[in-house]
Amino acid sequence: MTLSLVRSADVVLEIDLAAIRANFQKVATLVGPEVRVAAVVKSDAYGLGLLNVARTLIEAGCHLLFVANLEEALLLRSCFGGIAIAVFRDEFERFGTWYRSHDLIPVVNNCKELHAVGTAGEGQTYFLNVETGFSRFGLSVDDVTREYLLRTFERYRPSIVLSHLACGDCIWDGTNVLQRDRFRAVYDLLKPTRGSLAASAGVWLGKVYHFDMVRVGSALYGIKNAGMQTNAVQPVTKLRAKILDVRNVPVGEAVGYGATFRTARPSRIAIVGIGYKHGLPWSCANKLFVRLGGYSSPLLGRVSMEYITIDITDIPEGRCNSVTFVDLLSEDFTVNDLATAAGVSPQEVLTRLGAGCTRKYLNLRSPSAAFTAIPSDAGDQ
Repeated sequence: MTLSLVRSADVVLEIDLAAIRANFQKVATLVGPEVRVAAVVKSDAYGLGLLNVARTLIEAGCHLLFVANLEEALLLRSCFGGIAIAVFRDEFERFGTWYRSHDLIPVVNNCKELHAVGTAGEGQTYFLNVETGFSRFGLSVDDVTREYLLRTFERYRPSIVLSHLACGDCIWDGTNVLQRDRFRAVYDLLKPTRGSLAASAGVWLGKVYHFDMVRVGSALYGIKNAGMQTNAVQPVTKLRAKILDVRNVPVGEAVGYGATFRTARPSRIAIVGIGYKHGLPWSCANKLFVRLGGYSSPLLGRVSMEYITIDITDIPEGRCNSVTFVDLLSEDFTVNDLATAAGVSPQEVLTRLGAGCTRKYLNLRSPSAAFTAIPSDAGDQ
């Protein structure tokens, strides 16, 4: 005997796909027609759902998608033919046959991978990652120079050379200029079809950082970097959670783990069905306000695994019951604001919320014939 339970979603992350399209077009307008805009959809499109986000970006005119690994690339390829898919890091020397059979583009991060691409034959397209001051992945400038003198790049030339800025969101940081100059030297040496230094934050550093292509992730999903213009990108997400219970608490009582909050008056509190299990940062304790209609309600005490507690003493009783939802993210309080309150990065907040909440898509266009094979993302509405 199988017990089948149908549960309503207590936590819903709403994702506005029209806003993602608008943000892509905003960046394309900013960099101009001579600069290609590629989209970074790694880590399940920052938690927002790889397939639905990819389809939205393709409809918006994107022709190149970057993913984290081969698993994400194969999922994309199973649904989208004809779109260029590049893999930031996964072993080409081990999985080369998968890359070739599914028309995937490896990003080469070291000399071993470079030589593996060479043995695959002249038909293998690849992107070359150059380390210019981030100290993560990529061939060093010395590596590139040595391979150039060995005429490696004459035998198999990269179609795109890329690097990554360490301080792109700090407009006055001298590291940006240092990395730009190092990248320019490699770009001029290899003369690739395209060069790409700037990701989302770097777009706002100006045209000298754009080269031939920018790789945009965070900005597409409504995340603002410090160097961005005001209202440069639209918010993409809203977060709603359900009130599960309402309780009356006398003065002086502890609320939550560690008794980090005690009531200073007789209080009416609501238990809301969201916690760090869903991606709400634990560090939001006693710092966050949620919205309920035109009212604002403070979070009391610590964030639990599945619940938070809010003060609704000053909200009319008829507005709060076990079917009421409160707003944690909105146009007026975005993922950037939540991240600031919690003292964490907005990218971390978004990917964790996307993984932990039921996702509901707004402005999802009816799939065209080219996209009819796309399944729904698990757990989405």
